Amino acid sequence: MIVLLTKHKLLTIKNYKDMDTELKNRSEDFLKKTGCKMTITYKENRKYFHGDKETRDVYDVKIERGERKFKFEFGNSIKDSEFVAVYGNKKYPIPASFREKSNREIHLYVKSNLQPDFGTVKADHIIRPVAPSEYSVLACLTKYDPESFEDFCSEFGYDEDSRNAERTYNAVVEEWQNVCMIWTDDEIEELWEID
Repeated sequence: MIVLLTKHKLLTIKNYKDMDTELKNRSEDFLKKTGCKMTITYKENRKYFHGDKETRDVYDVKIERGERKFKFEFGNSIKDSEFVAVYGNKKYPIPASFREKSNREIHLYVKSNLQPDFGTVKADHIIRPVAPSEYSVLACLTKYDPESFEDFCSEFGYDEDSRNAERTYNAVVEEWQNVCMIWTDDEIEELWEID
C-alpha cells in the first residue's frame, strides 16, 4: 500500500500502477481545468545537464493557454531514454534512427549488425525509450519564486561564486516567470499537489 499526502487529502493507493494512474489523471485534469494544452516532441539524444556523463532523450515541450505559450527543452531520465537490445546480460545500443522502426526491423538490424543469435530465446528483447508524461513535466516545473541569487544558493547548496550556479539560477527564474505567465497564483498552488 502507498500513501500519498497532499495538502487537502490523504490518498491510499494499492500499488504503483494505481499511483501512476492517479498522478496521470491529476495532470490531465489540471491541464483541462486550466484550459492548457501540452505538446511533448522528441528532439534528440544527447548530454543535457551540466555534468551529464551519459546521454538522455531531450524533448521540446510547449504549454499553451490561449495566446500564452511556454516553450522549453525537457531532459528525460536516463532510464527512460534507454534504447537497447537485451541479449542475456548484455545490452546493445540501438541507433536513434531506428526509433520509428518496427520491432521486426530492429530485430533484423540487431541480428545482422550486433548479435547474430539475438531472438533465439524468449528473454532476448528490445527496450524502447519512454517519452515523458504530462505528469513528469508538470512535476518538474518550478513552483516557487526562487527569490534572490543568494537565497537560491543557500537553499540548494550552490557556491555564490559559481558561474554554473548563476546559469542554473537564471534558468530557474526564467522558468518561474513562464509558470507565472501561464497560471494564476491559485492554479500554481494546485500545481504543487501534482508532485
